[in-house]
Amino acid sequence: MDSDLRRTLRRPSAANDEGMDTFISNPEPAPTPPRPSAPSPVPLLVAAVLVAVVTAVALLVGSSAEYSAIFPPAWLGFVGSVLAVVAIVCNHSAERVAEASAWVASLMLLGASGGVVLDALRAFFAVTGIPAGAFSVVDLPGFAARLMSLVAAFAALRFARALRRSTLDPARSGERRGARRILLLSGLVLCVPYPLLKIVWWMSGDQSEFEVGFPAMELAAFSIAALGLLMLCTSAGARLPRRLVSLGGWCGSFVLLSMGALMLFGLLSQRLGLVAADVDLGDGGRAVMVFAVYSTWFALGAIVAAATVLYEEATTRDVPAGRSAAPARR
Repeated sequence: MDSDLRRTLRRPSAANDEGMDTFISNPEPAPTPPRPSAPSPVPLLVAAVLVAVVTAVALLVGSSAEYSAIFPPAWLGFVGSVLAVVAIVCNHSAERVAEASAWVASLMLLGASGGVVLDALRAFFAVTGIPAGAFSVVDLPGFAARLMSLVAAFAALRFARALRRSTLDPARSGERRGARRILLLSGLVLCVPYPLLKIVWWMSGDQSEFEVGFPAMELAAFSIAALGLLMLCTSAGARLPRRLVSLGGWCGSFVLLSMGALMLFGLLSQRLGLVAADVDLGDGGRAVMVFAVYSTWFALGAIVAAATVLYEEATTRDVPAGRSAAPARR
């Protein structure tokens, strides 16, 4: 009897086995993180309407200064506003269309803002009264339209980022790592043409009335751009403060896109006869060269912006409430 009792105690019951199998094969599922809420369209809608109104007024009043004749045409603001409205309308029915429209709207609006930095510098001299001659003359209607386009560009950018977060698939993180490598290689290649051209120009000596010096600033600027791309596209950026890297990426992309758009749209508008100004660039070969060089500025700005978006996604993690997200390391 004692031996039968010992055997019974050593042998687990079938019911316990079934319960253990059920526990192992059917673990409690992990809670699904909540999906980010849809972005509010109000800021973008207000900005798009203001851009349309201010741009219409600027076109009706006309330019009050000759310097702005080579700036990107004002109608780009209308294009960006329409695309922004498309993004808002398609927000709930076609999220991919809405996201693409918001990204393109931000680029169009940023292009429409080309020259706003020069406007601001002229306005500074006009307001302070510092003697600057013709440089203190400001195209006020155009300045207002370009400034509003810049504000709307950031509103469209925030809307596009929010839409992307709401549709982001964590399972595709490998694809995003591959995209970051492609952006890094492409961006590093685009950092070469402009400094190289300036070096060749410097080595060739003075050109007509222009004094050619060593392109130290150009080399420094594009070296910083290359370093910034390395921070955005490699694990080195995860060792630095996330806000600092993101701020550098967005500021760099704004400068490159704004300056590139200023020259690209200005030259293209002149060739197509959309603006009356005529900047003499010599023969057609020089115009093509200038267009190609500033194309690299615009393309590099777009790459830096895309790299910043992917960097922010790679360094953000969903964590329980009360805990901070640690930078992702690869």
